[in-house]
Amino acid sequence: MGSHYTGATMGMAYGTGLIKSRTVATILIAVFVLIGATFDSSHVVSTVGTGIIRAQDLTPLGAMVMMLTAALVTAANTWMKWPVSTSQLACFSVVGAALAMGVPIFWGTTVVLLFVTWIGTPIASGLLGFAFTRIADGVSQNYGERAERGLRWLLLAASCYAAYTLGANNTGNAVGVFYGLHKMSQMQAGFVGGIVMAIGALTWGRPILDKVGKGLVDLDTNMGVGAKLAQSITAHTAAWCGYPTSMNQALLGGMAGATGAPGA
Repeated sequence: MGSHYTGATMGMAYGTGLIKSRTVATILIAVFVLIGATFDSSHVVSTVGTGIIRAQDLTPLGAMVMMLTAALVTAANTWMKWPVSTSQLACFSVVGAALAMGVPIFWGTTVVLLFVTWIGTPIASGLLGFAFTRIADGVSQNYGERAERGLRWLLLAASCYAAYTLGANNTGNAVGVFYGLHKMSQMQAGFVGGIVMAIGALTWGRPILDKVGKGLVDLDTNMGVGAKLAQSITAHTAAWCGYPTSMNQALLGGMAGATGAPGA
């Protein structure tokens, strides 16, 4: 999972040339993913582990099937350089396994709200991307070269924030079942998931980084700032509420909003 989201976190900074080395980009992702996963993933860990089905209905075999399904589909899409939502894959792997086991599913209290979150993510991110890009354009016009330097640093900070959000938003998708099985606390599960995601970013994350940073759209600094802030704020808000959303869809929504801003 860490390898799959390198583009969604550092792709903007890499694509605009702020970070020229893919190695530096993946190291920054690894550090901030681990921090976010350890200290800010408890809400999503709880949702995936006990919010979709009851904890007493989760078995070790069922948990293995849930996570193996999500992992294999994610790995296949990463190999093909196709960004997808691991949150949606993980949550519906839980739903599919629960249907097969014949156990109750919290449709009304969790699954419906997940649907709402996933639909609203690109819309909210697009609106924020438009607004932030307009603001960045205004700052650039008023302050010139000084603003350009400041905005480049802001883009780097926003990309690190996105990596932190990745840890908070996505770690629970992989390790929430450990919490549901009462094998780990929320923080312990987050730490373990953060370590594995960091390893993934460092070892297999470069293809997606290239795909998003260089292959999707030509971005200037202002557009990168707008898109990245929009993505990070939208996804972090969803994670804080306990509903893991798609970092990729948040990114694409932010990029759409940024490219639609006048002057972009």
